[in-house]
Amino acid sequence: MKNVCPNCLLAAAAMAAILVPAAAHADEALRVTSAEVTVTCPLTIGGSFDAKTTAMTGSVTPDNGGAVKGTFAVELMKLETGISLRDRHLRNNYLEVQKGADFAVAKFENIKIQKLSGKTTFSGTLTLHGQQRDIAGTADLQQDGRTYKVDASFPLKISAFQIPEPTYLGVGVSDEISIHVVLTAAPGVARTTTTTQSGSQN
Repeated sequence: MKNVCPNCLLAAAAMAAILVPAAAHADEALRVTSAEVTVTCPLTIGGSFDAKTTAMTGSVTPDNGGAVKGTFAVELMKLETGISLRDRHLRNNYLEVQKGADFAVAKFENIKIQKLSGKTTFSGTLTLHGQQRDIAGTADLQQDGRTYKVDASFPLKISAFQIPEPTYLGVGVSDEISIHVVLTAAPGVARTTTTTQSGSQN
């Protein structure tokens, strides 16, 4: 079936917000070294499916006041649901990645973290489908030497980003989806992913 989860991408970026450890130097950038973004899309008739990607990049620099400078990005062309036809409809009909960088990449920035270790909450702005909206969620931040591990999640409404409602033969994706991101970050060389479309960029 071709029900899709358009916001799968964006979400991932939000989780990166949690990468600001208390022990990090105020002027030291923390870069994503690995990441997995999973978007759970409930169906209007019951059940759900997941859309996943590891194509998340970016870096942040901690601020003593709790704000985080930097941007995290997710390449929407890399989202996969396990069904190739559904993937194509997701990218072309709903996310409309062919329209340019603001559509091909989801960005999370203006990050703020309430607590720099353990269970915490975060907020920021997400740019998706040419729209910028505030988002917020919860996360668990753990430090292992100079490496930081983040497990975060947040809800997202498809309609808030003016994405067409995904439906097929009367069955569609519910307006609210759930985004879960697990990532690691550390000082060092920025992570890169292979770009599959010229319009994709951080």
